[in-house]
Amino acid sequence: MAIKKEKLVFHIITSKIFWVGAPMIISEIIRRGHYISVFDENTIPPYKKLLNCDVFVDMSAITRKSFYTSLKNEYRRRKNSHLKIPLMIDPPEAIINSFDKRKTHKIFPDLVPESYNLTGKNNEGKINKFKNDEFVVIKTPLGWWGKDVERLTPQQAIKKYRKSKGLIVQKYTPFTKGVGRIVTFNHKNDFEIACSYLRIPNSWRTGTDVNYKCMQQPVTGKLRYFALSVSKRCGLYLNGIDYIYHNGDYVLLEVNAVPAMQELYDEFKIDIPRKLLNHIERGIKIRQ
Repeated sequence: MAIKKEKLVFHIITSKIFWVGAPMIISEIIRRGHYISVFDENTIPPYKKLLNCDVFVDMSAITRKSFYTSLKNEYRRRKNSHLKIPLMIDPPEAIINSFDKRKTHKIFPDLVPESYNLTGKNNEGKINKFKNDEFVVIKTPLGWWGKDVERLTPQQAIKKYRKSKGLIVQKYTPFTKGVGRIVTFNHKNDFEIACSYLRIPNSWRTGTDVNYKCMQQPVTGKLRYFALSVSKRCGLYLNGIDYIYHNGDYVLLEVNAVPAMQELYDEFKIDIPRKLLNHIERGIKIRQ
């Protein structure tokens, strides 16, 4: 006699910006017979209702720290009150650390290119730390898809951003062949690499405004160790890790809580939502 699989309740918040991967996950949840409620980031219900589920999935473009602080407080309240707490994809603090590159750099000072925050005070001195380099990178702390990223000479950067605030100056580290992306799942030490590939652009960077080719990349022991270390330290359940290989080492560019999924299916027929749901069901001890 077949064992009847338990039905889970999923709550998903999403946005127009990320309305590409979300339908793929929604379809997979429905295909498996689970229950689902989908909320637009502009019409979010009270936090008590939002977290009254088995699995909470954040595929929004929300960058308000107040939202994630309130979400974390509600999660803690439910836990302390011995109420059902959902599996969080992703934990609020991990999301904040992923979308704010200043926090990402603080967590991974040993893995990211040398970086400094431009606050309007001593910008010239900070940029001049790279005076012997051909280029520097100027970027905003928040942003997706390679937007608001600029490569200039140190002299150009000083002239343009001498008094600017709310920016980051970063050492320019060229890639050997392309920009690597590893999609990982991690929950209570159940770590899985769902896909590893290179984006090979016709530019010095990747982004939605740049043409690039995709090529699957083998996962060596060294690359797996790098991905596992990044996954554990950033705390994201679902993670798109961007890196480059430079001078024999992996250099972390950023972590992404909402990695591209359609691209992987189109290029390699890799079904990230199916893999993710398998991992979720395994993680909460659902018999398949």
